[in-house]
Amino acid sequence: MPAHEVGELLTMAGLEVEGVAAAGDGLGDIVAARILSIEPHPDADRLSLCRVDAGGDPVPVVCGAPNLEKGMRVPLAPAGARLPDGTVLRESRIRGQVSKGMLLAEDEMGLTEDHSGIMVLPWDLAPGTSLASVASLSDWVYDVDITPNRPDCASVVGIAREIAAATGKTLRRTDPAVKAAGPPVGDLSSVTIDDASGCPRYTAGVIQGVSPGASPFWLRYRLHLCGIRSINNIVDVTNYVMLESGQPLHAFDYDRLREHRIVVRRAKEGEVFTTLDGESRTLDNEILMICDGERPVAVAGIMGGLNSEIFAGTRNILVESAFFDPVTIRRGSKRLGLSTEASYRFERGADIGGVTVALKRALSLLSDLAGGETASGIIDTYPEVRPERTVRLRVDRTNRMLGTSLSPDDMSGYLRSLDMAVRETDRNTLEIRVPSYRVDLSREVDLVEEVARLYGYDRIPVTIPKVRPFDEGEPPELRLRDRLKALMTGFGFCEIISYSFISPDSADMLGASEESSLRAFVRIMNPLSVDQSVLRTSLVPGLLGAVRANLQNRERVLRLFEWGKVFISKEQDPLPAEKLVFSGIMAGPFRTKTWYADERPVDFYDMKGVTAALLKGLGLRDFGFRSGTASPAYDPEVSSEITCGETVIGKLGRVSGRAAAAWNLGSEAVFLFELDIERLMAHFNGERKFRRFGRFPAVYRDISVIVRRDLESEALMEIVRRRGGALVESVMIFDVYQGERMDPGEKAVAFRICYRSEKGTLDGREVNRLHESIIDEIREKLGGRLKEG
Repeated sequence: MPAHEVGELLTMAGLEVEGVAAAGDGLGDIVAARILSIEPHPDADRLSLCRVDAGGDPVPVVCGAPNLEKGMRVPLAPAGARLPDGTVLRESRIRGQVSKGMLLAEDEMGLTEDHSGIMVLPWDLAPGTSLASVASLSDWVYDVDITPNRPDCASVVGIAREIAAATGKTLRRTDPAVKAAGPPVGDLSSVTIDDASGCPRYTAGVIQGVSPGASPFWLRYRLHLCGIRSINNIVDVTNYVMLESGQPLHAFDYDRLREHRIVVRRAKEGEVFTTLDGESRTLDNEILMICDGERPVAVAGIMGGLNSEIFAGTRNILVESAFFDPVTIRRGSKRLGLSTEASYRFERGADIGGVTVALKRALSLLSDLAGGETASGIIDTYPEVRPERTVRLRVDRTNRMLGTSLSPDDMSGYLRSLDMAVRETDRNTLEIRVPSYRVDLSREVDLVEEVARLYGYDRIPVTIPKVRPFDEGEPPELRLRDRLKALMTGFGFCEIISYSFISPDSADMLGASEESSLRAFVRIMNPLSVDQSVLRTSLVPGLLGAVRANLQNRERVLRLFEWGKVFISKEQDPLPAEKLVFSGIMAGPFRTKTWYADERPVDFYDMKGVTAALLKGLGLRDFGFRSGTASPAYDPEVSSEITCGETVIGKLGRVSGRAAAAWNLGSEAVFLFELDIERLMAHFNGERKFRRFGRFPAVYRDISVIVRRDLESEALMEIVRRRGGALVESVMIFDVYQGERMDPGEKAVAFRICYRSEKGTLDGREVNRLHESIIDEIREKLGGRLKEG
């Protein structure tokens, strides 16, 4: 199959191929040559005069490589040839001697990074043969974007498995044969796991009498194509097996392991360790370490230590193949600021069932390439064997989700091609045993996706979705959520989704008291960091964090909202109370400066207006606002409770100065509201009724009353609405006066009342009587009086 077709096949199977490149491209002008003679250069001690056979007349070449021998097959770029880097060779004189070409090292052809000497080609390669036709150099390199949920494809075997499944072929794999002639491995070493949660399984093997040195060309070439630098044959084998199988390995100098044993434990707080890159790193007790009998020798799953590295004098080695917990490795990598090929794979989830296969493959290759005697058997420390995963797949549900009509046999065939064991429990149900390397398959819908991938996304028919009528059967809670989001979006707000994990310092930043529910945190057992170590008890920290991030990026006009759960710990219950909350926040100018108007900052009444419009949009009519709230997040002087009837359903106000300073919000005024969804649900029925325009004329009356300065205007409006009943269509405050002509303890409030009847035209006398009764109740209950003049 052509290389580009393979790339398209993988892309359609869900593995995005970002590029396909021909390895060895640019070798067309380079040919194999046989060295006929070698003579010293008369005018240069370090140069040689060579005559080479390139399939025609002998070619004179001046060369300075130290590894030349008569009869060697070497690569020749004759005069006029173009090198892989674009350089065109010309016939030249070097120290007075004619050179009609150039003998090449591996790095000069882009094959490896080796420049130690001229590349030695196979002895049976005929002179004049183009290197582009040499099979060992002709290959294709695929750049595949592996999604985090598919760590099994971060390997050659994983990609080959996908190709085999997509083409209906069988992937041939044989168990590696280990020629073990040494003593039992248990007599040479042992493994102790002190932290089984961080390292559920650890395997190891020992080889005695190895000879570290350069790796053969085929190994160095393949590593180079994958972007890995060759170190020596022992390290190269561990890297090669990692690329082949997806299982990271590490080789220790056995003689430098004190007591010749391995201990897996957490680092000690403040412990200092020097990694292979020469960096001294200060550790904490969250980092998993590989130790010998006395000291650390590697950061588990990330990088080995300088104190046990393989060097030219190494004679005995211990090879590690282990499974480390992804969260532990991810946390350790983040804390150390150290990411490696090994940590990349462990963070995503290695194959706990494949560690022994990878180890045996490495021992076999090491025996072939580095010599030595392999100890018989392997150490396999596996404290708690993980059971096989089985997932049920319903045939009818799969077809319904995909719009297909596949049979159970069709689905079984697709899944078996991915090495899954399938058992048909009945004609509609398949029981799937998931391989250990497929860490992404845990639910029925995951298997549905696998069927879709192998059936072919491009073959899935286009069908009109079968949807139920709008809102039919949908939980009221979801109807409320959708309505809230639609309204807020219509008001110009943007939705955010913040982390449920927050810092415990957020309660102090909000100014919460010791008894406040804001401190009733549910703590995470294995947090990624201290800043994400507890479940949130409020949406406010996430909203304030979003405002801060936007302000830091010079975005001042901010209108944000969030729907989400908060979690309150309960003393006598292991499970927390989960409460749904809906919050909105406004910051920055309400109106920016233009040529016709000055800038105006957001104020309390802007947010109150948004909240009122939101509640009206939900169909609520008996909501109101009363000053003050017990929440420390709000400024007590500029805040209110949101009520519906006699129930407090939320809070509204300006963010307190303490919270604004804690989140570095500067001088920007920030206002927010919070709604308790459970309480709001009691007043929301989800019905949206059409209300026609009034058929009969309205009667408007203005009234201005003098009341106590500390009296809330809501109290006046409540009397108007209650006393007027169905005849009061609306009431609106249009003026509040507090000035020199008023008593310092009083204010004048003017509002307009709209009277309208649904049954007929109102009589002026009837309106006057009702109007007078409203004024009388204001006078009796609130001590107000009409403003004269």
